[in-house]
Amino acid sequence: MIYIIQGQEEFFIREKITNIIKENEGEVSRFDGSSKDFSIDSMLESCQGNTLFSSASIVLVDQPYFLIKKTDDKELERLYRYVDEPVYDTQLIFFTYLNNFNQKLKAYKKISSNAQIITLNPLDQKNFNNYVSSRISEEGLKLDRDSIFLLNSMCKRDSGLLNRNIELLKLYPDKIDQKVILRLCTTSDENDNFELINSFTDKDVSRAISVERKMLSQNGSALSVIGLLANQLRFLYQIAYYKDLGKRSNEIMELAGITDYRLRKANEALEKLDMEEIMRLLHQLSDLDVKCKSDSSIPENTRFEMFILKLLKG
Repeated sequence: MIYIIQGQEEFFIREKITNIIKENEGEVSRFDGSSKDFSIDSMLESCQGNTLFSSASIVLVDQPYFLIKKTDDKELERLYRYVDEPVYDTQLIFFTYLNNFNQKLKAYKKISSNAQIITLNPLDQKNFNNYVSSRISEEGLKLDRDSIFLLNSMCKRDSGLLNRNIELLKLYPDKIDQKVILRLCTTSDENDNFELINSFTDKDVSRAISVERKMLSQNGSALSVIGLLANQLRFLYQIAYYKDLGKRSNEIMELAGITDYRLRKANEALEKLDMEEIMRLLHQLSDLDVKCKSDSSIPENTRFEMFILKLLKG
């Protein structure tokens, strides 16, 4: 099966990919489709499966360049042949969190002709309200109407943030009220995200450490802050991509579904950041995320601070 998963709702996209992996046993291969080292031939070799451990494969391709910009890569012909006759046991998943796949491209049209297309964008307020109520019910949490309203307002239609907060509330042993929610739950402060990113580009160590410690105190763990930063960088990449296409401000706001304020803040950050630098930071954050999850020899908050110091002094 071939999938094209696109949109701007990172939490639902990650959830969908996780469910596909759970439903299909097989070796998982991951590719960064925007990397200079990525090749279609290597990706297709992984699609063949038949390893020592499994005859099936799950191949994940993040930001495949041929679904974003026009290319005359000769390897595309081999990909088209695979699309016509995909390996039965292989799940080939092309995905983006930036919603930047170009449906007018020949590659997109050809691949989508034999693929399941899934678009996952942020919920509108009414559907987010329903989602909050359903998640609270699914997890067996007992919250009164005012507490649900407070949690909803704190999460600002951020599904990932909502689910992180629900995980925190599940650990609380006593009755949950508004005071508990205010004490335990975190909010997504976009200004802090911009401030931390700007401190990176300004090489301002003291400001970076000050903002980082504030965000850690609000969000509880380095992994949460890493996730927030990654989301913000993907947002900046999206804006930079539209600007690179020559889109005007009103067009960008409509395409990205943002306000004039968010665009102004993004433009300020992009004065010192280009798309290549954003991708470099995203890759570094991804590596840091893996290290925090796989190696407990160094506390994750300490590791995050070490990462910032190395980044700014490097």
